[in-house]
Amino acid sequence: MDRSIRRKQRHETARGALVALALAAVFSLVIYTCNTPLGPAIGSDNAMYLTMGTALARGYAPYSDIFDHKGPLLFILQTIPQLLSGGYSTLAVFAQEVLFLWACLLLLTRIARRLGVKAVLVQLVYLAIYAPLTDGGNLTEEYANLFTLAGLDVMLAVFGEGLTAEAEKHLTAPALCMGAMATLCFMTRANNALVLVGAVGALALYLIAVKKWAGLGRCALGFVLGCLLVTAPIVLWLVSQGALADAVYGSLLHNMMYAETQGLSRVHTLLFDGYGHYALFLAALSCLGAACAAVRTRRAPVALAMVAGAACGGFAAFISHKFYNHYLMLGVPMAALGAAQILAFVRERFSARLRVVSCTAAAVSVLALAVSGAAINARREADYKEMQTFARDAQALYALVPQEDRDRFMAYRVEPKWYVAAQALPCMRFYFLQEILADADPAVMDEIVEEFENDPPKWLVIYYNREFGPPYDARVAEIFDTQYEFVDARGEYQLRKLKEAP
Repeated sequence: MDRSIRRKQRHETARGALVALALAAVFSLVIYTCNTPLGPAIGSDNAMYLTMGTALARGYAPYSDIFDHKGPLLFILQTIPQLLSGGYSTLAVFAQEVLFLWACLLLLTRIARRLGVKAVLVQLVYLAIYAPLTDGGNLTEEYANLFTLAGLDVMLAVFGEGLTAEAEKHLTAPALCMGAMATLCFMTRANNALVLVGAVGALALYLIAVKKWAGLGRCALGFVLGCLLVTAPIVLWLVSQGALADAVYGSLLHNMMYAETQGLSRVHTLLFDGYGHYALFLAALSCLGAACAAVRTRRAPVALAMVAGAACGGFAAFISHKFYNHYLMLGVPMAALGAAQILAFVRERFSARLRVVSCTAAAVSVLALAVSGAAINARREADYKEMQTFARDAQALYALVPQEDRDRFMAYRVEPKWYVAAQALPCMRFYFLQEILADADPAVMDEIVEEFENDPPKWLVIYYNREFGPPYDARVAEIFDTQYEFVDARGEYQLRKLKEAP
């Protein structure tokens, strides 16, 4: 290859990377409201993760000392920014989010180039679909999308134009990558792996249908090796922390219990709620792209994998009865691939209309991003203003707790952002929404009551003058009323101290 051509390609690659970085940074500043330097709104899940990451950075063990029903990789991802920053840093988490989004956009560049379409257009479509679902950012689905996109890129590289005889001889390495990416998704939260699991399952069925047994064997071997490559170090880390059994309970058993707690009807949500309509939109875009891929390449595997992945992504969004917008994020990578396949189809079959279609898609995406950005930023400004008052109240109460007693401090059934505002850490592992967790598994409340009876916190912050659903457990309420004395109150929160033994 001529040196000037190679130089031009390097310049184009560098320019594309800078454009992707700029898109990631601007998008993150406005849309990732929980940790943005513009004025973080903190949020609920994000507050739990800031507390979790800070606790692990200061020596807590995952699950055993501080609990969540997400996967162990999320614990690691939340710990890294706090290790680097000293704790409770929203800026460090924001930097991590920008890097993850940048990597997602770079993978979309690779996917777009494989299909011969404009990378920036696919990136804009991805961001426009993704923006309304972020719920402030720093969520398991956000991180899992990077691994999903990496898996889809590998899938296209191998099966995009049909599986050649030469490629069939070298399926172990791509399958290993797919196994590793699916396991990384699983390790953020179990259901996050379903998109890639669906796609891989469809590819396996294709290999069975065409009787490519050697290729199937190489894929199975590679996929299992990829799973082990990711699982082994995480298990070793959990064992070293004495937390393996608690991790299995939290990330798998309790996670499934939580998904089945009472909530809205799945059928009603699918048919009559905006959440269900958006899920159908994502699935439709994926399936239309799959049809375009089948017609364009006259090959089945990628089309089948896209349909299966979209179906499994939709299933993942409806496993729980609690339909939070960010659950739908899992379907965005496949929808973006669907959009890229549609653009590739238009380029090949209707090239005269490509400019009109591309300009229309770009204009609609930019308009959607502007509308989402304006609405999201307005909410952030209101939440940030409220957070400033909230933080002053929390810090005033926590200042009354002596330094030597802060390892025996607990905030019970408060907004999770209370810990972040006060820069406090809990002395019990079930540190947030205790009755909600106990609603999924009553054994949680039994453990909490036992700890209050045998080794109670010396200082306690609770809500007061507020009803809950589910309400305070009667045993806990009695302990609060009989064993603790009032110290002070700010806002909706009350500080209490354990009574001295007579």
